[in-house]
Amino acid sequence: MNQRILTSRASLVALCCAIAAPAFGQGRPGDGIQVEELLVTARKREERLRDVPVAATALGAEEIRDQGGLANAQQLLGNSPGVNFANTSNALTSDVSIRGSGTSRATNAEAGVGLFRNGAYIGGGNVAGRTFAGIDLFDIQRVEVLRGVQGGLGGRNASGGSVNVVTARPTDKFEGYVLGTIGSHQKREVEMAVNLPINDNWSTRFSAALGDQDKGFYHAYVIDRYADATSRQFFRGQVRYDNGPFTANLMVERANENVPGLVFQVVTFPNANFPQGYVTDKYELPTNTDSTGKQRLSNLEFTTSTDLGWATLSTIVNLRDRRGQNQYDRDALSRDFFTALSAIPGRVSTAGLAAIRAADYNAGGAQIDHARISYYDAHLVGETNGFNWVAGGEWYLLNDTTSNILGKTPTAASNNFGTNTRGRSRYSSYAVYGSLDYDLTEQLKVSGDLRYTHDDRDFLSRQFLFVSDIPVTAANVNPTGSRTQSNVSYTATVAYKPTSVVMVYAKIGSAYRAGGFNGNLGDPRQNPALAPPAEFDNETVTAYEVGFKGNLASNIYVTAAGYSNHYKNLVIQGDNGCSVSNPACPVQATSYAFNAGPATLWGIEVEATARAEVAGGNLRVTVGGSRQGGHVTGGRFDGYKQPQQPKWTQTFSANYRHDITDDVSGYVNLNGNARQGGVQEANQTTLLHDYVLFNLRAGVSWKQFDLTGFVNNAGQENYLVFHAPTATGDVRRYNLPRTWGAQLRYTW
Repeated sequence: MNQRILTSRASLVALCCAIAAPAFGQGRPGDGIQVEELLVTARKREERLRDVPVAATALGAEEIRDQGGLANAQQLLGNSPGVNFANTSNALTSDVSIRGSGTSRATNAEAGVGLFRNGAYIGGGNVAGRTFAGIDLFDIQRVEVLRGVQGGLGGRNASGGSVNVVTARPTDKFEGYVLGTIGSHQKREVEMAVNLPINDNWSTRFSAALGDQDKGFYHAYVIDRYADATSRQFFRGQVRYDNGPFTANLMVERANENVPGLVFQVVTFPNANFPQGYVTDKYELPTNTDSTGKQRLSNLEFTTSTDLGWATLSTIVNLRDRRGQNQYDRDALSRDFFTALSAIPGRVSTAGLAAIRAADYNAGGAQIDHARISYYDAHLVGETNGFNWVAGGEWYLLNDTTSNILGKTPTAASNNFGTNTRGRSRYSSYAVYGSLDYDLTEQLKVSGDLRYTHDDRDFLSRQFLFVSDIPVTAANVNPTGSRTQSNVSYTATVAYKPTSVVMVYAKIGSAYRAGGFNGNLGDPRQNPALAPPAEFDNETVTAYEVGFKGNLASNIYVTAAGYSNHYKNLVIQGDNGCSVSNPACPVQATSYAFNAGPATLWGIEVEATARAEVAGGNLRVTVGGSRQGGHVTGGRFDGYKQPQQPKWTQTFSANYRHDITDDVSGYVNLNGNARQGGVQEANQTTLLHDYVLFNLRAGVSWKQFDLTGFVNNAGQENYLVFHAPTATGDVRRYNLPRTWGAQLRYTW
């Protein structure tokens, strides 16, 4: 029986268990806010999750704590059906897709998901900026994932949905926590947050996280370093002022983070030089250049809320300075590897020995960027004559400078140390938006969102010889461009409540993903049909959706949605066909973004949460899944599937807590996600690899202490996060194997 069938059946069994759970009794009062009762603000006003006519998943403080905090973006987003995390094994270059929205790995395009932090847009940039940084997921109060187009309020790049991460804020209580973690590969971390009220009007909150992991799985034995060693230093301070109708919060942050670098396994098929071919080890890497990802981030946020009587005025100012660096070994090989290989009889031919001696093993690479993001928003929320409304405007400014260094050893034919391509991008975007809700009856509501956005983008790229800084004059490596574009996005929704705990809705909406420029136009030897275009146009989408959300029973909450998204100028990623094994163009491939044409993507999503008393303890179970499909419907790519869109996704989470004595309780948490089907790249031949991932936690609580043991990737699932097959060999990158550890938490 194949893995997909097993996974689908396991999810079905879990869902049946969730639906049957109330037969065991009712959950205890005060066990925490019900998921569907969470207050969310992703639509720029405070509303209960169950009242939002949008397919959404929200994680509150209780769920986040059960999972031991959200360590990374994949763990955060894996809890929502229809979501695929495009994992490159490097947190800086990975990105996220919702409902098949476009990804942008290794290109200048932005992801098709709006990334928000406390309501401020934080996405954008060349190396990072397509997912959340580590500090964004530290000491948080809530996570809100809205699926489906959010262009009416969310703006550009929210074609697949939007994610809003809400930071824990200062309160009027003296409270806090300290969390210590030890784990495999010498993992050591400590995290703390303390809330210090000053008086009736002023309060503060200070948070910090320090940690490192000296070792890992991926050992570069030539230089004796671990590519997946990590470290982090996060610091945050907040001051809050609350004086009745006026509140203000100032937050200052600083983060230094080292994340796993890009690593890959090289497979070469038998050929004249290597009669038996060769395969590098998955974990003992022969690389001789360090592989690391680094991010340095400073953030200043100032928010206010003023009750004007007739409306509430909210403002956001967010200034984000992010420096990212991604260093890697371009060929993933070294002379040490070939010296050992040639010592084995029959593995290397005479011609192969000559090729080994002539090869350059100093082919290193580094991507560096410095992104400065400014975001300003002001909006009013009010109620007038039965109309609930929002009106506001925002301005987003991105200044990004980049360097892409491709190093090598000088030769007689090419007497230089490689190239350094420097880029400069400025992106200014302003928008005005509004939203209007009206109850036609007590059961029937209509609502609409409307947004006008104006964008200006300038781009410049110039290539120089590395070290000497002599300009390279080839036009294909020195693109320049400018774009001015506007867009009107909207959403119209009809919601009907047959009972107070059930809602059905239908909506139509639009969104767009901003066009841009490709920073490198490839190599003159490339296949002309695959040559990168200088720029790509806006991607726009019109979406139709019907949905259900509500209680099937007092302790069972279900959401379901079906959608059909119709794209114009779908933006996808491709490459120019070059590779080190391609005799016609024997250089590293150039990745780029391009418009594939019109496309229709569709899907069905279901998510159910149940709470019950089981054998004297409290059980909470959430299961979800989606079926997705669709393809390009015109042009030369007619029939192509959208890359990074799994055919099936599943999510599952279960938390059980049982009192042992009056002061001691035990708990178990299981959560994970799975996917099956889909293609990895635009070439349609490289497939997404199936997986079933789950994490396990168990522990005891005693008064204010929690002691927990955990296992991540408990099933030891091993799958390819990236696969680049060619006629002569391929390149493979894998996920992290099982890790384990323990946590001690003190809360007051």
